[in-house]
Amino acid sequence: YAELRLVAEANGGVVHVSTTDPERAKLGVWCHNQRTLEKLGKLRADRKARLREIRFGLDHFEAVWEQSLEELRLVAKANGGVAHASRSDPERAELGHWCTYQRHLEKNRKLRPDRKKRLLEIGFVFDEDTWDQSFEELRLFAEGNGGVAHVPQRDSGRLELGIWCRVQMASEKIGDLRPDRKARLLGIGFDFNPHEAAREHSSEKRRLDAEADDGGGVADAPTTEQDLPSSHVSTHD
Repeated sequence: YAELRLVAEANGGVVHVSTTDPERAKLGVWCHNQRTLEKLGKLRADRKARLREIRFGLDHFEAVWEQSLEELRLVAKANGGVAHASRSDPERAELGHWCTYQRHLEKNRKLRPDRKKRLLEIGFVFDEDTWDQSFEELRLFAEGNGGVAHVPQRDSGRLELGIWCRVQMASEKIGDLRPDRKARLLGIGFDFNPHEAAREHSSEKRRLDAEADDGGGVADAPTTEQDLPSSHVSTHD
């Protein structure tokens, strides 16, 4: 209990510890056990009162929300303050669905003000579902393709993502792309001008081919009699 109270004091009154937090796994299990005892009606009244004093959520659904928030906070901490989890990421699919549901609640004005405030405090963005989802899809694509974070628009299997990539390039070209988004795209190796890069690559290849043709070790063929060795010059009486 004392350890949990210290955690709450250090986290602005957030009295929750996730079982997935490697640094506090045992404390997370202890929290889970307190909720189980409460559900079974076996939690001592004095202990229940003390937990309520530090605003510990004994309700199961409240606990699930708190655990998801804590998991998202850890994700943000590990990713430079980006509080986002994608449904397309197999490791965080469940958390990704939870994030989508929070946006749905907020859009329909059904998200509790205190919960919205706490989500905003860890860097959660409510109106970025589409952009973040596409970014996460591109990041996963890049990981599986040797760090190439670009999908050609002609890729029929990823047509929507290819179009999204084109939109990002166009937005950057006219100066309409937010700096934080540009930084995130650059961070995964996104090329804002792949056609220019392709042209430079083609030009460099032509230059190297030309150098190889000019300096491949083959001497220029003699064109006049003066250029020929003396032994090959015919003599006339």
